[in-house]
Amino acid sequence: MVTMALRCCFVVLLLHLTGKVFLQDSSNKFERVVGDSVTLPCLYENKQSDVLWRHNVSRKVLNIIDGQLSLEDQDTIFQDRTESLSSGYVNGNYSITLKNVELIHAGNYTCFIQELDEEKELQLFVKEKPAEPAQRQGNSSMETQSQKIMTFLTALLGLTLHFI
Repeated sequence: MVTMALRCCFVVLLLHLTGKVFLQDSSNKFERVVGDSVTLPCLYENKQSDVLWRHNVSRKVLNIIDGQLSLEDQDTIFQDRTESLSSGYVNGNYSITLKNVELIHAGNYTCFIQELDEEKELQLFVKEKPAEPAQRQGNSSMETQSQKIMTFLTALLGLTLHFI
């Protein structure tokens, strides 16, 4: 029984280390590069509510009123850059996606759930894109290093499972 639990823990740890299992980042901080998209989560336990999204307190990102997306009076920096799936509202998913982010989009985002009078705060950091040659070189180096680590961890998993 103990060895089975050890095996399970080891497999979960191994999968997490290899990037196959993702644990939710509880810090609510997101880092993106100019031109990327980012989904900012806002989940409310299976109830419908009106939700107001704001950037740096005063800029209106969007509103969700009576289960409908409202872009009325949306700040110009968010026009044609926001998405929110209305099919998720009935399940309490009020997350939004910002497309093609720019440096001006960095800052604090607030998802205000009116029914609870509760705010969920998130922080977005946006960096400039690295120069092309440096990016290619870094990616190939990272891919090679990731492949080596993956090979090592796979071999380690095989040996561990063999001897347990």
